[in-house]
Amino acid sequence: MKKILTTIAICSFGAAAFAQGTFQWGAPSTAFVAPTNTTSSSSFEASSGSPVNSAIGLAGGGTGFTLIYYTLLTSSGLSSAPTALSQFTGNLSTAWLDTGLTMTNTLANNGRLTTMGASGNAVGANNWASGSTQNMLMVGWSANLGTTWAAALADLNNWATFQQGLSSPAFFGISTVATGVTPTLGNPGTAVFGSGNSATIDGSTATGTPLQLHPLGVTAVPEPATMVLAGLGGLSLLALRRKK
Repeated sequence: MKKILTTIAICSFGAAAFAQGTFQWGAPSTAFVAPTNTTSSSSFEASSGSPVNSAIGLAGGGTGFTLIYYTLLTSSGLSSAPTALSQFTGNLSTAWLDTGLTMTNTLANNGRLTTMGASGNAVGANNWASGSTQNMLMVGWSANLGTTWAAALADLNNWATFQQGLSSPAFFGISTVATGVTPTLGNPGTAVFGSGNSATIDGSTATGTPLQLHPLGVTAVPEPATMVLAGLGGLSLLALRRKK
């Protein structure tokens, strides 16, 4: 009997150790401020460019509306916002990885965030076991970069080519980092958003600056007709030189 109880206890401990942590994942109770910062371009584009004068209809102001997607990322080894795309690929000790918890803004809700997929007080997150202390942040991007974080990241990594097919400005932003977050097991889960005036990430501190979206610089690519004319002009000059 003792052996059976011991075995059950060990199995229960093992299950708890590897159980998925849970979070309170839902739209912030106050407006999540995520405006565009048009005074500087994002540092994540593969080519430089001037920022565009545009506003996004999100909580916090804006005169237009652009569909934005958001994803919560986690890392056990990084405690500051990423500065290179390479920090989004690797493992938890070397990179920021997708938790699978996503949101979007909606025109019907005046740009406020709305959860996509899982929602509630006991929502599990990918790459995050119960009792495993990690750091978290949010990334936001305009829908023309893709409807998923994997698609957006692929387009950012292929920016030099991808940007040539854009018909409207693309935006990308990163929130401040919440450090030392440990998810609980069951309901209610650990709060993701605080109750501060900007509903910032990290329910324990609710501090930091709101997520800002920066325009991605676009390098002008000459039209094929322009390149043909330039080529003809060069050939004409070469012909004139030969005549002389």
